[in-house]
Amino acid sequence: MDFASVDNDADYARLAKRVDGLDVGILINNVGQSHSIPVPFTLTDESEMENIININCRGTLKVTRIVAPGMQSRRRGLILTMGSFGGWMPTPLLATYSGSKAFLQFWSTALAAELKPDNVDVQLVLSYLVTTAMSKVRRPSLLIPSPKPFVRAALGKIGAGEHSGVGSHISVNVNRSMHIDIRNRALRKAAREAKKN
Repeated sequence: MDFASVDNDADYARLAKRVDGLDVGILINNVGQSHSIPVPFTLTDESEMENIININCRGTLKVTRIVAPGMQSRRRGLILTMGSFGGWMPTPLLATYSGSKAFLQFWSTALAAELKPDNVDVQLVLSYLVTTAMSKVRRPSLLIPSPKPFVRAALGKIGAGEHSGVGSHISVNVNRSMHIDIRNRALRKAAREAKKN
C-alpha cells in the first residue's frame, strides 16, 4: 500500500477484506516517514509535510480501525505502534515529524485505556535512533542499536506495565470515565429526541 496517498480508500477496503475473518492477534504499526534532511518548518516542502502526516498518522489510524474491532470481539490482541523520541521531546528542524510522533503518543495512551476492558493491549514503542535507512546511521554504538537488539528489547517490555505513551494511569482513567459519562448522556438525549420525532 502507498500510505502517502490520500486517495487510497480502495487500498484500505482491500485490506479490510483481506483481514475479515482472520484471527489477527498482533498489529505492528511501523509505517513511518521523517524529513529527508533537518529543515525549518517554514521551509518544509509541502509534499514532504503531507506525506509525513498521511503516513505516520492517517495510515496508522486507518489500519488500526480495520484491525482493532476483531481484536475487541475476540477479547484479545496486541497493538504496537512505533513512536519516537522526536515525539517525546520536541525536535526543532523536524517539526512535522516530531508533531506526528507526539500525536501517536497521545493517541496510543487514549486507545490503550479504551481497549483495556476488551483485553486488547496497546503499547507505544519509544525509540531513539536505530541503524536503519530512515535514520541514516550506519554503525551501531552504545546509544544507537542495530535493529535485532532493539526489537528484542522492545518485545521484552510487552506486558511489563501500563506505560504506553504519556499521562498517568490515574488521570487517563479519570478522563476515560468522564467521557464515557458524557457519551452515555448524549446518546440518551439523542434517543429521547428520536422518540419525539
